[in-house]
Amino acid sequence: MLSTIDASVRYFCEDILNLPVQDTNKNAKEFFGASIPLVCNNLESHYYLLIEPNVLDAFGKVLLGEPTLKEADKDDLCKEVANIVIGHAKVSLEQKRPEDKFLLGTPEFLGQIPYPLPLKMEQSLCYQLQSGLLIVGKGIKDGK
Repeated sequence: MLSTIDASVRYFCEDILNLPVQDTNKNAKEFFGASIPLVCNNLESHYYLLIEPNVLDAFGKVLLGEPTLKEADKDDLCKEVANIVIGHAKVSLEQKRPEDKFLLGTPEFLGQIPYPLPLKMEQSLCYQLQSGLLIVGKGIKDGK
């Protein structure tokens, strides 16, 4: 499943926004975060998207024509990015695994998240964009 999410992140950043990404293991001081549930055959998993403020500004410049976003706009955009990335992964999974039933939940904004991350993830992917970091991770089973 994480490989499908990786493909979705790359599709969104590189193909839609024309913003190249590279794998990295760097850390940042703070992120804006969103959580979104994805259900497969009644088994719910939560995926976290953690996006540095400068990356959200870069997304906003491409998508909204705004070079610097207000905090409320970053909140909204963070949820939208979670919805787009995990939603794209859901559609891809439905095509690859038609025997499984997938449902996408509503993204929840988690606010500003400092590093070290207070969220527990069993798997994660970290991407370097020109303007900063984006992390996508699957939460551990207890939802934290």
